[in-house]
Amino acid sequence: MTSFCLAIAVCVCSHAAEPSAGAGKFTLTVLDIPDIHRGAGLALVMQTPGGRTFLYDTGNGYPSATNVSGWACDHNSGRDLIAPLLRARGVKEIDGVVISHAHYDHFGGFVWLVDHFPIRKLYDPGYEMPGRASGHYGGELGHYAQLRQQFKQRPGAYQAAHAGDKLAWDDRLDVEVLAPPKEFFHERHPEKRSKNDPPAHYLLNANAMILRIQHGKVVFVLGGDIEAEDQKLSLLPSLPPGKLKCDVLVAPGHGIHAIPEFAEAARPKVAVASLFARWAKGIPAWKVYGAVGAKVYVTGAHGKVEIVSDGEGFTTKVEREQK
Repeated sequence: MTSFCLAIAVCVCSHAAEPSAGAGKFTLTVLDIPDIHRGAGLALVMQTPGGRTFLYDTGNGYPSATNVSGWACDHNSGRDLIAPLLRARGVKEIDGVVISHAHYDHFGGFVWLVDHFPIRKLYDPGYEMPGRASGHYGGELGHYAQLRQQFKQRPGAYQAAHAGDKLAWDDRLDVEVLAPPKEFFHERHPEKRSKNDPPAHYLLNANAMILRIQHGKVVFVLGGDIEAEDQKLSLLPSLPPGKLKCDVLVAPGHGIHAIPEFAEAARPKVAVASLFARWAKGIPAWKVYGAVGAKVYVTGAHGKVEIVSDGEGFTTKVEREQK
């Protein structure tokens, strides 16, 4: 069995005033999703100043009928990465889970967590893809629809959220949904896409939930999985000037879909991309976000990335130096 043991953090970078110890901090951890040759994976664990725990996406988890564990490559990010981190921090209940969109590399861990952790609430965009999904995407969408229905059946346990909505997570946080709009993004034009990017892929990515989280003076943007074409043609025109400006950006599209227009609008001090080592070195995120002054971290190069804000400034800690 492959080991996913995590290395000890070796690099700490501070930005503005270093956060003080004690209560009142906001912690965002971007987990290092292993390369299982399926998807790319994104999983964030957030702990609020008031001590609540939220997840934004839950990493890889591809059900398998041939692996004895039930998971492709014997990996589920909920079981192997999120649960150990929560237990190490003494977390026994998850206050809320945001599933940005219904692809297994973003909600696969949730499939396991639902059966092993109490989860108070599920948030997603409520997107239903028009038409019929091709290939294995139909199975993914159907599986997620079943999970969503479980939460809909519990009063107050499900919220579909869209651009302009606020999420009441903590009195010391302002959490706003930036995308998708309530009417969703519908640009299709499959002739502009590669053959391995069907509508069931790019339309779900385009309508992934994007969040803006403000803790005092520190702003985080969680960029979902929207592709370059849709950032330029749909997302950027839909937002008022300055709305993407942030201190910390979790890069949309795993850093593969980094474009100068988005980078200029966001101008982050730190940009983090969730992507395994096999692809990490060549992605545009390094150059595109670096060009606007960001310090760029990619999980496949740096491992788990933890950012802690005290509302005045923030620190960034990584597991390993870039190879």
